[in-house]
Amino acid sequence: MAGVARALGMLVVVLVVGLGLARAGCVVDKKSVTDETQRLEQESLLQALGPIMGQSSGKVKDSEGNIYEFSVCSDLKGMPNVSLAQTNKSPGIPIGFNNRTLVSSDKHWLMLTFLGGPPRPSPCNGSKWDGHVLFICDHDEYEMNMKVLDDPVLTLKFSAMFVVRHHSVCSLSPKGLSPGAIFFIIVLVTFSMYFISGFFYLRLVRGAKGIEQIPNRNFWFKAGNLLADGCEAVCRCDRYCGAGERPPSTYSGYSPIDEQFAQDLQNGDRDSALLSP
Repeated sequence: MAGVARALGMLVVVLVVGLGLARAGCVVDKKSVTDETQRLEQESLLQALGPIMGQSSGKVKDSEGNIYEFSVCSDLKGMPNVSLAQTNKSPGIPIGFNNRTLVSSDKHWLMLTFLGGPPRPSPCNGSKWDGHVLFICDHDEYEMNMKVLDDPVLTLKFSAMFVVRHHSVCSLSPKGLSPGAIFFIIVLVTFSMYFISGFFYLRLVRGAKGIEQIPNRNFWFKAGNLLADGCEAVCRCDRYCGAGERPPSTYSGYSPIDEQFAQDLQNGDRDSALLSP
């Protein structure tokens, strides 16, 4: 039975991936990814783009006036099997093809790489252009707004790079609770269980009434005073550090100048009384 269930589970996964790919139109390039496991991993990553499959970015212009269009894993108008193209000239120049796609991702981003663009000029040994569309997680972005990553120093001389911020890829890194929030919830639940269980124990077992039902009430009644004492000990050091009870200084031995001056001021009235007629 376990083997049958596992087989059925694998069949469901294959059907889901297959339906997603049929809907998407993106196919991982088999020439670049020869390992079957890696290819299946990349195909499963494409499911993150399911909510925006077929959506178009419209026309996007770079700093040099070139115009690009992108449709998420679907054909551009008049360009079969092409999702990304430069369209400021007629006919448009395909930057990559849907059946030659690479997928890479991390927690907060997913990148589609389209291969098979036009050949690069010599001396590039006949290699071809490629296009990269980087999807970045943005939980508040629901529109398909694409921007061109300008490359003024020609770092990506024969590559076109685009950035799309969208909530769809946030499924790769769903929102979760921070460690601090988890700790706070644990403390809150623990305290609630302690208080509720103590309340019922004192009421049902001990027969307590009124405020006597509060567990460890003597401690909780003093908690405010204890906190106040602790705050006062930190903020009012003159009371708790002995400064208010320091004995008056004398001139025997070494004493700081400021203490000698304070002693002179304290003895001033007595000297004046002795000198008065």
